[in-house]
Amino acid sequence: MTHFDTIQKGAQQMGATLSEETIQTLVRYLAMLEKWNKAYNLTAIRDVEQMISLHLLDSLATLPFITGQKIIDVGTGPGLPGMVLAICYPEKEFTLLDSNGKKTRFLTQVKMELGIDNVTVANERVEKHAHQGEYDHVISRAFASLVDMITWTLPLPNNTGNFLAMKGVYPHDEITALPDAVSVDSVSPLSVPTIHAERHLVVMTRKG
Repeated sequence: MTHFDTIQKGAQQMGATLSEETIQTLVRYLAMLEKWNKAYNLTAIRDVEQMISLHLLDSLATLPFITGQKIIDVGTGPGLPGMVLAICYPEKEFTLLDSNGKKTRFLTQVKMELGIDNVTVANERVEKHAHQGEYDHVISRAFASLVDMITWTLPLPNNTGNFLAMKGVYPHDEITALPDAVSVDSVSPLSVPTIHAERHLVVMTRKG
């Protein structure tokens, strides 16, 4: 099965309808990730089939939660899930933030080569980010804990915005440890057809 077929089948199994053009762009992004990874070690996963499951399809599982217009992916690394979501939602605006220069250089190259003009790449630390209070969604799969994520990203959403944290197993202890500044709206299991481990998306909003 080609990479195109694998992505298409995985997306269909998750109920995501992607155009052929979108899937072709994801295939090209994947090829760039594989190529750059050999030189710059952008992700620990080397196998392309595993990259499709653990990176691409994992990111696609969050598509139904992206209902707003302005999204920031904090600690995006090589663009996960932010670049994948931006390719699928060309009409929305994405900021991909990472303090690692190698990773943001890769993202800038992806943006140029694939003509993805709804992405802003921010090579900076999150606390220095100027656009606080502007985002409908603050998404991340990079933070060690929910407390860390909220500590660093609390000022980023707008008044009706939310935090979307990608996690593995249901994070009972992390939820218990959250500060009073946020409330947990939902914890949804993410069904990724090729991953046999548990995946969850924790949706949080700022109080007050």
